[in-house]
Amino acid sequence: MVNRAELLAGTRPEVGSRILVTEKDSFEGYQVMDYKGMVWGISMRSKDAVQDIFMGLKQFVGGELTSYTELSDESRQKALDRLLASAKRIGANAVINFRFEIASSPYGGNAEVVAYGNAVVIKPIINYVPMGGLGNLIAEFVDAYTGGYNTSGFASDKMYIESPEGEILENNGYKFVVCPKCKTKYKVDTDENGKPKISGLQDVDNIEPGMQIYCLKCGTKFTIPEV
Repeated sequence: MVNRAELLAGTRPEVGSRILVTEKDSFEGYQVMDYKGMVWGISMRSKDAVQDIFMGLKQFVGGELTSYTELSDESRQKALDRLLASAKRIGANAVINFRFEIASSPYGGNAEVVAYGNAVVIKPIINYVPMGGLGNLIAEFVDAYTGGYNTSGFASDKMYIESPEGEILENNGYKFVVCPKCKTKYKVDTDENGKPKISGLQDVDNIEPGMQIYCLKCGTKFTIPEV
C-alpha cells in the first residue's frame, strides 16, 4: 500500500514576506496556526466635476464610462493595499474569507470600497497529500501502476491490495456487475477465453488476479467476479 506521507512529497512553499489572500476559509496544503483577527481597508475616491460632466454626456451616446471604470479599479486596489498593510502590521501572512463591499455607487462621481477578511498565520503542511476522493484516487492509481511497492522502493507486505468484488446481477438474460460503493451497474460480457469483460473498460491492475476497473461515477476500484 502506498504511504500517503511519501506520495508526491507535496510540501507547499513557505509564504515568506508575502500576504496570501483567499475567499475561502483555508489554503490547500497549509495549516492555520494562529488567528489575528479582522482586518480591513477602506478607500473613497472621487473624480473632478469636469470628468463627471463628460461621463454624463457619454451616457447619451453609449460606450464604456472609462473614468468611472478607472475610479472603481483605483478604489478597489487602494482598499486592498490598505488591507494587506493592516494584516502585515499585526504579524499575519495570509487573509481568509476575503470580500469586497461597495458602499456607494461610483456612478454618483465617487466610489467607496471596503476590503475585509480574517488575518491569520499559515504554515505549509509537510508532505501534504490531498485527502478525500482525490487523495484516494491518487493512492489507488499509484498502487495499480507500482505493483504494490511504496515510493521508497521497498516492497509492502502484500504485492497488491485486494479490491472489493462487485455484485453480479441478472436481468432479462444479461449480466451486470454493481459497484460496491455507489451501486452503478456495468454490463458484463465474456472474452474468447471465457473471462469477464466490460465494453470500453480495461483491466487497471495487472498484478491483482482477475479484472479490476475504476467506477466511472465514484472512482472506486473493484474486481469483476467470474460469471
